[in-house]
Amino acid sequence: MALKRYHPAVVFLYFAAMLLVTMLVHHPVIACISFVFAVLLRCRVTGFAKALRSLLYLLPMLLMITCINALVNESGMTALFTIGGRSFTLEALLYGLVSGLTLLSVILWFSSYSDLMENGRFLAMLGRRLPVISMMISMIFRYIPDTVRHGREIEMSQRALLGSDDGHRKTKVARAIRLASILMAWSMENAIETADSMRAKGYQSGCRKPYARVRWTERDVMPFLLTLILTGLAVIGVLSGGAAFLFYPEWYIPSRAFVGGRLYVFFGVFIVLSGLPLLLDIGEKIRDVLSLGRRRASREIDPFVAAMLPDQDLDGQGMLFSGDGSEKRRRMES
Repeated sequence: MALKRYHPAVVFLYFAAMLLVTMLVHHPVIACISFVFAVLLRCRVTGFAKALRSLLYLLPMLLMITCINALVNESGMTALFTIGGRSFTLEALLYGLVSGLTLLSVILWFSSYSDLMENGRFLAMLGRRLPVISMMISMIFRYIPDTVRHGREIEMSQRALLGSDDGHRKTKVARAIRLASILMAWSMENAIETADSMRAKGYQSGCRKPYARVRWTERDVMPFLLTLILTGLAVIGVLSGGAAFLFYPEWYIPSRAFVGGRLYVFFGVFIVLSGLPLLLDIGEKIRDVLSLGRRRASREIDPFVAAMLPDQDLDGQGMLFSGDGSEKRRRMES
């Protein structure tokens, strides 16, 4: 993907901006936009099938958050129905839905970030200035997927050795407790082994040099500045009231959000910011196609020049043969 080719600071800034705006702005439209583009980016990074499987695991979470908020919160004036003297309001349902979409969007953005930003790139970005903090953050991001992967391996081993639990609740609880105990022991042992390995490799023993230097290039300037400008405009839109939305006692958009078209400008800025990786990807594709066309055009020989140079090795399309003539013989034989 095009975003992965840029400097780690560009990738980090973009995902930090998306997470900041998504978590701070509690607006139905913003939550929907962030969720849609997070799904699209996930499909682009991992493929449609894998993104669909992860989405199927997250949708029950969305339903659960929406229902729980509607059950425990009676605020709101628009009653949908009443059960046992308890009113279920549209405002509580909408608030739970927006909260669930926000949580799912954050999870999807974090997942795409972990795939596009490896530990080595993050350490190369902050290793010189903040070596301890960058190492801690990198180890935390690595610890979570390693723990999940190890837990799945232990669960598969238990099923292979002990067989199926046949749906018995006591058996499930006992296996869950055993799995948590094994994971805790593995985590402690892994922490000790990691510390010994770092000490053996000379961590904090002297001047540290990065294995691979990540250099800032001219192609990184444009996406970095574009992300910075769009983030600044989004923050200005939030502070000026362009993202204002009230859920209780009755959901509505305050009038200050429509002053000067702030609401629509903020929506447009956030759409461009959310789709920036896809736009960069399309731009890279167009650039590659144009570059390929220029390379092909540079190899073409004018017919007049070809007539003046009869001894040159030319193919039937007015293209120069390169090398020692093997390509020419191969084409003539074919």
